[in-house]
Amino acid sequence: MKRFSSVRFRVTLVATGLFAVALILASFGLVERVRNNLEDEIRKTNNEQLNAVAQQLQRGVDPNSVDVPNRPGGIPSIRIEGRERGESNNDDLNRGPNSPFATLPANDPRVRAQRRLTLATGTVTLVAERSLTEVTTTTDRINDSLTLGVPFLIVLMGLMTWWLTGRALRPVEQIRSEAAAITGSTIHKRVPEPTTNDEIGRLARTMNSMLDRLEESSQRQRRFVSDASHELRSPIATIRAQLEVAKRRGADADWPAVADRILAEDARLENAVTDLLDLARAEEGENIDAVVDIDEIVLTEADRYQSSEIVNTTIDTHKVSAGRARGNPAQCTRIVRNLLDNACRHAKSQVAVSLTTEQEFVVLTVDDDGPGIPLADRDRVFDRFTRLDEGRSRDAGGMGIGLAMVRTIADRHGGSVTIGDAPLGGARFVVRLPAEI
Repeated sequence: MKRFSSVRFRVTLVATGLFAVALILASFGLVERVRNNLEDEIRKTNNEQLNAVAQQLQRGVDPNSVDVPNRPGGIPSIRIEGRERGESNNDDLNRGPNSPFATLPANDPRVRAQRRLTLATGTVTLVAERSLTEVTTTTDRINDSLTLGVPFLIVLMGLMTWWLTGRALRPVEQIRSEAAAITGSTIHKRVPEPTTNDEIGRLARTMNSMLDRLEESSQRQRRFVSDASHELRSPIATIRAQLEVAKRRGADADWPAVADRILAEDARLENAVTDLLDLARAEEGENIDAVVDIDEIVLTEADRYQSSEIVNTTIDTHKVSAGRARGNPAQCTRIVRNLLDNACRHAKSQVAVSLTTEQEFVVLTVDDDGPGIPLADRDRVFDRFTRLDEGRSRDAGGMGIGLAMVRTIADRHGGSVTIGDAPLGGARFVVRLPAEI
């Protein structure tokens, strides 16, 4: 039953049915066309021979001595009917002992042609008739051939359609079976792609593209779970240890100090969750088609850091010029905030920010006068949870995903981020984002 409901069966059934109807109609048309052509040829021959006989009779040639030209199909039966003067009987030219004309059986179907002549003996009607027996015999032979040939051709057409359809749909079955075998643990597999550029080839490529996106989404989910477990384990363990120690001490515990430490770890936990969620959103790819004033974001974030009591670093923004990029406002703000946060935590006393437009990109540069980043570590610092040795001692509470987020957002926007040496002596971060032209 499954085979009968398949596309292959339906295509074969429809194609064979249409071919059968067309072939049967064409067969009827062929037989009718052959019959009409043969009858038209007989009529033409009758008229030609009738004209030849009439000319001879008008010259006074004896009917039994008439010379009838031989044409394809033989000689017709010719007779004289309906004398208007002279004798009243009809003269059948076929009755003479030397008559050159054939005599038709009485019940034979025939084609008739006639012509009125005026002879010395009066006005007569000259009649020529030809039997349709040969026409019937020819069409019967064609019908017999078609009776055997048409079913054979229909069966052959059905078999060819079944084979060709199966061959055409074989890649689809391969794609289906491979897709059915793909699970969460084998999502790296791909369906086979035909080399053709037809609908099946495009289907396979579209499905592989979908599997690429699913695999990427699955990897992001696994990274998020791994990142969350990695970063949340430490503050949760610290909170638990603080409470267990305070519980054992009972009334002797300094509960206000315990509460302060737990609140600090809670803040760290909250920051970790916020950073992880922001990183996940950046990887997921939100709408990046808005017009963003990068200069306003830079100046706003710089003022926020300058007004903060915990930052003792001077931020120089006098080289910030107007710059508009196309992207996501929240993510662009995150780039600026993470770079300023990184620079302020590592700078000795000074951070310099500049913003320019170079051809098709808005270029944001953040310099600091800190220790800088060794050349060998400049690519590694963009990995998740990477903390350099110097950073571990000064970067209290840092997770090591701020710069990873900067690169992820820049890549999503079609931009880039690089690290160099700052004129101030520390690290220089350069971010390029597509400009709004």
